[in-house]
Amino acid sequence: MRNVTLDLLIGSLLGGVAAPVLAQPMSDGQPLSVELDAIEVTAGVPVPGDPMLQAANVNVLAGEALRRRERFTLGETLNALPGVASITAGSTVGKPVVRGLTGNQIQVLSNGIGVDYQQFGARHPPNIDPFLAGRIEVVRGASSLLYGSGALGGAIDVQAPAFEFTPQGESEAVADTLFAYHSNNAQWDTGAKARASSDWLSVDAGVMRRSAGNLNTPDAKTAAESGNPSDPKFTGELPFTDFDQLNAQFGVGVLTDIGEFGVRYNQWNNENNFLLPTGKGIGLWLRNDQLQLTGAMPLASGWELKPTLSWQNNLRRANSAGTPRSAGFDGTVHLEFDRYVARLEAIHGALGPFDGGTLGVEYTKKTQDSRGTTVLAPGGEVSNLALFAFESKDIGAWTLQAGLRHDWHSVTGDAGRTRAPVDFVGRDSHDFAVFTGSLGAVYRLTDQVAIASNIGRGFRAPSLFELYADGVHGGVAAIQEGNPDLEPEKSINVDLGLRWNTPRLQGSATVYRNAISDYIFLQDTGESRDGLPVFVYQQEDALLTGLELEARWQVTDQLELGGTLDLVRGTNDRTDEDLPLLPADSLRLEATYRFAERGPIREPYLTLGMRHAAAKDAAPGEPFAQFDRLPFGTASTDAYTLADLDLGFAFRAFGNRLARVDLAVRNLFDTEYRDFLDTYKGYALSPGRDVRVSLSIPFGG
Repeated sequence: MRNVTLDLLIGSLLGGVAAPVLAQPMSDGQPLSVELDAIEVTAGVPVPGDPMLQAANVNVLAGEALRRRERFTLGETLNALPGVASITAGSTVGKPVVRGLTGNQIQVLSNGIGVDYQQFGARHPPNIDPFLAGRIEVVRGASSLLYGSGALGGAIDVQAPAFEFTPQGESEAVADTLFAYHSNNAQWDTGAKARASSDWLSVDAGVMRRSAGNLNTPDAKTAAESGNPSDPKFTGELPFTDFDQLNAQFGVGVLTDIGEFGVRYNQWNNENNFLLPTGKGIGLWLRNDQLQLTGAMPLASGWELKPTLSWQNNLRRANSAGTPRSAGFDGTVHLEFDRYVARLEAIHGALGPFDGGTLGVEYTKKTQDSRGTTVLAPGGEVSNLALFAFESKDIGAWTLQAGLRHDWHSVTGDAGRTRAPVDFVGRDSHDFAVFTGSLGAVYRLTDQVAIASNIGRGFRAPSLFELYADGVHGGVAAIQEGNPDLEPEKSINVDLGLRWNTPRLQGSATVYRNAISDYIFLQDTGESRDGLPVFVYQQEDALLTGLELEARWQVTDQLELGGTLDLVRGTNDRTDEDLPLLPADSLRLEATYRFAERGPIREPYLTLGMRHAAAKDAAPGEPFAQFDRLPFGTASTDAYTLADLDLGFAFRAFGNRLARVDLAVRNLFDTEYRDFLDTYKGYALSPGRDVRVSLSIPFGG
């Protein structure tokens, strides 16, 4: 077997799948040598490098690992990683959950800059297309130190492909295309990415079109047919679950004598329906534009300056309940904001007692207008100024990492920017000033085994929606009200983990404890208005604890076994009741066999997978808990086990690069089930069998 580097083994582990080739026999019986890039952490840590030697818990998806795991949504792309789950609405949404926290408590970033996607809604997805990503890094645990308000549970940084430059006098042009079909909802995905580069110029572009019909669940009996109130109201084809997306990005980078500079623009367009419990639909239109200017300027004595300027415009339009997108926009919800970010990082090598680290300053300004006839969220302004420092030190077998940050945060509701009436006159402001920090250590027992621990303090200021919401949220069939007396959430998160990485066996075991003061959540008041339940934002102290296990075993050169186990508990300190929308305990097992290559068939593989979720009771008063009291459906879910199958192969198409054919079958046996984080669980089953056939064809290279 060929020699595999430590970085590659860690990269394959943390990428969520095995390295695509360890030892692939060729038709002549000789081993196939494949060179793969080492995977390092580039964000969320004081010094980029080996994930195993970072105090924080970091996962990386890049290269072949990202291509294999890439799905329609960000949440589904990441939910095989330890500690990560996904809130869905059938096959859509895909909103990441990290260690039991989601929405405003998880920071989603684009190239290191936090993005806002009106994440207060359970069915509001990140405005990101995984196909266009170059790599995705997931930091589990409090990450406010580098990313500020909104990273109590962790951070997810979706990075565009890095600018690449050729040696002096050379040039290169490559492209990749993807064609995929999903049988369940007749979804077509058609995408293309291209890059051209010289020794001073790098240009890349990508586009993805996704279009789908209605979702299908197993054709089981409904509550009306069976007389069982726990059975769903809808089965088979679910009306009003179709969607269309068109997403694109473009980047230009230049390499000069003083450093590398780039400009990137991306746009995400989505329109879809949601099925309501009444059987009617509600139409939704989303658009997100982002422009980033970046620089990386090496200085003397090992310093590097990395300035970033970012502009984001986000537009959300939604109809009233019962008005699908085919009827056009009716003006009910019309939210638009502009968000500006200026960030400067100074990355350094040895400095005083430290071996390396990052000093930084970041300023964020958001202005929002609410032009709809209902106050889903008011108009207003949000601003934040932060100073931070993050340092690392090696002492023998120890790696020590520590940092401090201070944020000045302001949230202002503005009646003048709000079309519908609000409860305040003029402007109503809330100002917060918060210190956060982290302290972590990694101890290398051997070159292949390490113990890591990290303690971090995070914070999150309440959002405009949480403070001032007042109206019907049609997408979840409820009335939601804000609470202007909310205080910032503050957390103390502690991790302790064991990591091992041998040539045949890699894995980790991590336990964590996240104590959050003034935890903010939506609570069912038990009242109803106009036939809809009324939810109001509350806050209590809360505690989250959990266990994450992952392991991969290269049994032979052809056979690999892998699995993850996730357990999370969350309780309200005052009532001792469960926190809302925690993922069910889950176990994933996977076996991959790589066959010998035959003729033009390269890298053939077969993967069998199993997903098991434990039964889960809805927390009292959580969103969707009302379905436990209705004559159909349920908010609490039974245990289930699903089987998955993946197979594929590669072949030479154009030049030296490999085209790939993949077939992925989810819910192989068309099992009836309801996922606890599927927001359709109250009145419909989760998706039935889906067969995805994809063809990836490269050009150039």
